Amino acid sequence: MASGSTSAQDRRAALKEVFQAAQSCTRCPELARTRTNVVFGAGNADAELMFVGEAPGASEDEQGLPFVGRAGRLLEQLLGEIGLERSPTC
Repeated sequence: MASGSTSAQDRRAALKEVFQAAQSCTRCPELARTRTNVVFGAGNADAELMFVGEAPGASEDEQGLPFVGRAGRLLEQLLGEIGLERSPTC
């Protein structure tokens, strides 16, 4: 989906649909059986930069948010080293 061909409202609506589908997804039976929460994403849907994690850790599964555990601390450290920081909405 190219950002120039759809409105911001349409992109957010599409993300909401994908999130709803992820909530009930069972294509990975082991993950579906053992997860507490679906860890989908956080932040600005129109951001120019996105970080994708390999898999949610225990803290992420517990809170349902990405990069809140050890990986999140590492991400924040690395961003700080290049003069960036995570937005408070992340």
